[in-house]
Amino acid sequence: MTSRSGATTSEHVAACKRDGFARIPGVFGRDETDRLRAEAILACRGGNVEVRDGYPCLLFWPDSTYMRALARDRRLLDIVSAYYGHTDYELETQQYYFHLPGDPDEFAWHTDERFRPGVGNLYLQTAILVDDWTVDNGAVEFISGSHRSTFVNSGDLRVFIRGERRGVQLLARAGDVLTWSNTVVHGSEHNRSDRARGYFMNGFRSGTLAQC
Repeated sequence: MTSRSGATTSEHVAACKRDGFARIPGVFGRDETDRLRAEAILACRGGNVEVRDGYPCLLFWPDSTYMRALARDRRLLDIVSAYYGHTDYELETQQYYFHLPGDPDEFAWHTDERFRPGVGNLYLQTAILVDDWTVDNGAVEFISGSHRSTFVNSGDLRVFIRGERRGVQLLARAGDVLTWSNTVVHGSEHNRSDRARGYFMNGFRSGTLAQC
């Protein structure tokens, strides 16, 4: 598989294993991300939606045939298969984040080990971007190489305190796919812009450890 950037999937996989995260440009088209946004909104009706300060922020396991199909789309699964080097994995988590304009939601520095301790690199997070990620709308910051170091998850997850850490703010476009390790340190500030930063996350858990 070759992305619209001209780089191969294997090159993006190498970047993810080296840095703990990677961006694969132009995997999905704008028509698909627009449909994904609409489906997520419709799925909020009767769905498992987390609301904070009056904003819908997180939708779990959306009841949408279209979204379920995207989670099984070969373009996405090829990326996951390349990362693990096999197909012995299963979809374990599925979430849609809205991050609407003015949404105060933010995330402290953390690793996803906070939610699944001891899993390590048996778990890979993916995100299909529905909107562009920019500096103003709180694009997630990743600490390069931190997936190889010990990190203690503590404190309030929904309060971002920068401290002395400086990450790589991952600027990206709608239709890009992001991948990151279960153990890479990342966090984000709230959306200060007039545009949403929606994305569709599908986390995969492997039966065999990825070599990274």
